[in-house]
Amino acid sequence: MDIRIARTDRAIEKAFMELRAKNPLEKIKIKDLCALACINKSTFYAHYEDIYALSSGLETKVIGNILACVTDFGPNRPLDHTEELTQGLFRAFVQNQRAVNILFSGSRQGVFANSIEQGLRKRVAELDPTFTADPRRGIVLSFCVQGCFYAFTNNSGRMDEAKLVALLAEIAKAAQKIEL
Repeated sequence: MDIRIARTDRAIEKAFMELRAKNPLEKIKIKDLCALACINKSTFYAHYEDIYALSSGLETKVIGNILACVTDFGPNRPLDHTEELTQGLFRAFVQNQRAVNILFSGSRQGVFANSIEQGLRKRVAELDPTFTADPRRGIVLSFCVQGCFYAFTNNSGRMDEAKLVALLAEIAKAAQKIEL
């Protein structure tokens, strides 16, 4: 990639994140973003269709970064170690927390958790084709992602983060062992 294009992309992304940290997506104006990034509107439109395409691209990038960090699935059955999956998710979430908090604030929070879950479902199904035929394992994965994410988000300031993650990992481990 041309270094000028990469530099422009970084300037646009940085300006967007700065504006998005202060404003809802619908309130961000292209002219304000361009002024902050020190680019022309035509340059912005050469890179992105609109502000929503930029936001979507950044969301996809963050989701990809988080999913790339979650590698501990185990060789045979990817959901045999839900506590490791949960801990890996939280490590990745904490590493990307600023971007997640900015991009997925308010009503976008559900989009984040759903995107992570969908990405993990796809990876698990690729590693273990029997996964999709077992609704119990799908529910455990949903619980690990959705339940733990919201519990973490709602309690991260109220409890030591490491202890909270360890507690949620143990809950995920216990949920995995439930046989119906």
